[in-house]
Amino acid sequence: MNIFERVRASVTMKQAAELYGIDTKRGMINCIFHNDKTPSMKLYDDHYFCFGCGAHGDAVSFAAHVTGMSQYEAAKQLCSASGIVHNSNEPFIKPMIKRESQREQETNAFRILSDYCKMLRDWRERYKPARPDSGPDPLFAESLAKLDEYEQYCNVFISGTEEERRDFIGNRKDALDYAGKRLSEYYRNDSSGQTVGACPRMAG
Repeated sequence: MNIFERVRASVTMKQAAELYGIDTKRGMINCIFHNDKTPSMKLYDDHYFCFGCGAHGDAVSFAAHVTGMSQYEAAKQLCSASGIVHNSNEPFIKPMIKRESQREQETNAFRILSDYCKMLRDWRERYKPARPDSGPDPLFAESLAKLDEYEQYCNVFISGTEEERRDFIGNRKDALDYAGKRLSEYYRNDSSGQTVGACPRMAG
């Protein structure tokens, strides 16, 4: 059993969250992946899931995001805190870390893409023209222009092969960066009390 399997078999999500000072008494916490005003992340024994943004994963990915560590370093920290014995020189550790790193990249990429699609769907309804002769709101226009494209990107991670997912992460950084920037603008403006429409308009 490798270090990741040891953590997943021995550390519950509640234990992992409490290790980082998060109150888990209600079983729901504020999501660590987006500006969550009301608890929307459910902690199950072996995984978490956010009903707001769709983020999901296990204790290792949770700890990695909270601390900013790699998944391997986060797994070592969880082992140390939980008294789990592991062998840092265990065979095939480098390929294993590489697989975990790829998995982490895929999880983060899908979260960004799915969050952006959710935002575009919201804009499609919220900013649709009130009258046929009304000029389209820029955010409505962005939804029309981008939603189909980004839903196709999401499908790469939902039903694509490992090679297709790896290819997307390696070759479509522009698409991920664009979606990430728009999400950052949205959450920044939302937390400051501005309207979504206050997001800067971006070309392309």
